[in-house]
Amino acid sequence: MKKIFYFLTIITLFTSCDERAISTVEKIDQEGLKKVIAPSQKKIKVINFWATWCAPCVEELPYFEDLGYAYRDEVEVILISLDEAKNIDSAVQPFLNENKIKSTVLLLDDPYAAEWIPIVDEHWDGAIPVTMIVSKDKKQFYNKALTQEQLEDAINTFL
Repeated sequence: MKKIFYFLTIITLFTSCDERAISTVEKIDQEGLKKVIAPSQKKIKVINFWATWCAPCVEELPYFEDLGYAYRDEVEVILISLDEAKNIDSAVQPFLNENKIKSTVLLLDDPYAAEWIPIVDEHWDGAIPVTMIVSKDKKQFYNKALTQEQLEDAINTFL
């Protein structure tokens, strides 16, 4: 319990000093998705699939923000929105601004979910939130919402 309290205290201090700009959502297609989920030689990628209308997704977003700042030298956090592309200006970008989301935010603009879902993970049923962590030699898929402690434990298996 002390470990969690210590971690949360440190994260709070870090994020209060976070000078990164608020993210601007960028659209990607299926080819863009393939590039995003590909392993990187530089950083561990933490890729979260979410939507503004998904309550569990919204609840866990601060954990990804904290992680992205605390581990900014080792980890790249990428939030892939599954909102409809027509809602970028009316819902997604206002959400990012209001919640001061600073991680990279991409919106998957591809209506063929049956094609791209298996690219992400062959066992994924399409429900969100889900998270994938990818390094140059390891991949882990989490088909559920994560607590801050679970996310921290997951990233520690990659460091």
